[in-house]
Amino acid sequence: MGFRDSGTLRPTFYYGRRHDYVYYPIAWVDPTSGTSYEQGYYDENGRYYGSVSFQENGKYQNVVCRCPYCGTETILTLDNTVGGQQDLNCPGCGAPMEIKSELDEIVAGTGGAVGGYRSYESGASAAYDRASYDPERKDTSRKKAWRFGLFAVILGLLISAGRYFANRAAEPVVIPDEPAVQSVQIVEEPGGVQVLPWEPVYLELQDDGYHVVNDAVRADKYLYWDADADSWYDAESDCWLWYNTDVQPHTWQYWYEGISSDYGDYGWMEHYSDGWFIEESEGNWVPLPDSYGSDRLWYIEG
Repeated sequence: MGFRDSGTLRPTFYYGRRHDYVYYPIAWVDPTSGTSYEQGYYDENGRYYGSVSFQENGKYQNVVCRCPYCGTETILTLDNTVGGQQDLNCPGCGAPMEIKSELDEIVAGTGGAVGGYRSYESGASAAYDRASYDPERKDTSRKKAWRFGLFAVILGLLISAGRYFANRAAEPVVIPDEPAVQSVQIVEEPGGVQVLPWEPVYLELQDDGYHVVNDAVRADKYLYWDADADSWYDAESDCWLWYNTDVQPHTWQYWYEGISSDYGDYGWMEHYSDGWFIEESEGNWVPLPDSYGSDRLWYIEG
């Protein structure tokens, strides 16, 4: 709020599949509240983005990438048409870089805009043109409607980042050598979703918990393959996962650092309707002791 355009310095609206954005070319201060606003993009929820790259002809131009370790920042073009991995390693230290730009795709004609964007109308002072902004176009519906493959171009980053972060985020973990969980090749789920070693697993948070989905855009959590541990890894919870297909029904198994690591060469965990169980010794599964608590533990349904 409180922006006043001056001549050619007018905000511009962009209507994307994920969000609607308004770009402000200069920083300003709202004279009423005294709040300072930065130059850049703001979406319909008021969230700020320093950079947004819109897909055009299968490419994302001027994507800002930053190394979280040495701080090197670079500008790249991500090609979404090649269908393969791209080199997103830091030119300075070799670590996987983080994509700092928001990636989206223009929706032509949305909200009355020609080509998906239009200039700010002179005389308006609010962050959005209320006549064209539809509050019923909520994030959730747009998220579930978005079906383009922007994540294909960054799978190389996702996979390598999971492995890199797992190695740095914790002390070395002894992952038990269990032949029963090493035989997974391709798993076809009832919903038609494939679980493939070496590939990310996308999880959507539904009413009854997390479910595996095949659409990266629907996902609320991503599991990255950690080749060193031969498992998937979730950095947020410091948890490794494996999908055991040598039992019926097939079962997800979890290695939570700080819990599983207390059990030496064992410690894999499983979740059922009656709670959490942990392998105390070979083939001996016991209820997870109450002393650990389960507030931070999550699991996959189905």
